[in-house]
Amino acid sequence: MRKIGVILALVGGVPALADAVSYNAPTWDRWNYPFNSTSGYRDVAVTFSSGYVPGLFDDKDAQFLNTFITAGDIAPHMGASNYVITSARFSVTVDPRFGGIVAYDPTYDSYGTYREAFQDGYTPDTDAGRPVELYATGFRNGLNPFAYGDSMAFAFGDPTAEGVRNAYAAQTDAVGNLSDASNNVRDGFDTSPLAIGQIAGLNAGDIILGYATLVFDINVGDAGIQAWLAQSLDAGALALTVSSMHPAAQGGAVTYPGFFTNESFFPDAQSATLELTYEIIPAPASLALLGLGGLAIRRRR
Repeated sequence: MRKIGVILALVGGVPALADAVSYNAPTWDRWNYPFNSTSGYRDVAVTFSSGYVPGLFDDKDAQFLNTFITAGDIAPHMGASNYVITSARFSVTVDPRFGGIVAYDPTYDSYGTYREAFQDGYTPDTDAGRPVELYATGFRNGLNPFAYGDSMAFAFGDPTAEGVRNAYAAQTDAVGNLSDASNNVRDGFDTSPLAIGQIAGLNAGDIILGYATLVFDINVGDAGIQAWLAQSLDAGALALTVSSMHPAAQGGAVTYPGFFTNESFFPDAQSATLELTYEIIPAPASLALLGLGGLAIRRRR
């Protein structure tokens, strides 16, 4: 982790502390999948769909959770409205064992493209590949980013059921509240991910090779996403979930991507990274203290 360049800026005429922080790895990460017996200690995380099978598994079946504890670098508990995130970039790198398998799709695919032709709501997928998407992370059963670490149970109920995982890919509403996006194919709605993974120098339809880096520039201009990010910094942790709806068949060929984790054994493995630029607008009490400090300085002069 590195932190750079504290400066004084103005946001709406109010003094704000502008800063940037970057993380070369998450605090913890885990392959968020019902049958991951190694919990947060697996050396690769893959993402795939269970297929459109109502009643069994989440549509977004295998997810990849990355949690960054920010409290030690970004002052928490300042009040969510006092954080302004000006940019947020997350990235993951493809494990070479999963290179040369899937086609690059830099655009969103509607839920209907994941249904079968005989099913209601089906629409054809007109481009090659499936996107890799980034979501906020929601939590059930009173858990939060601090409590759901490497060793927490995937679920407290039947792990093969839908909507029971303790941590899930979530989308925001207009004010930053989260809802589970893991079963949008079943429920028939399009999601609003934080970002779609982009690979520099690759054209849509090209095959993704090992060590390719997918970059997610989070849409900080969206009011709901901005609110959720601010709430996360206020709480002191940012939990992000990578998801894709590539097909998978038990015992079948590998048809989905896999990404380096903190536990990857390749010497040149790169864990997920996060870069944030943000501003903290001092609360009224802080501004008063700043004013008093300035007055004291003037008096000493």
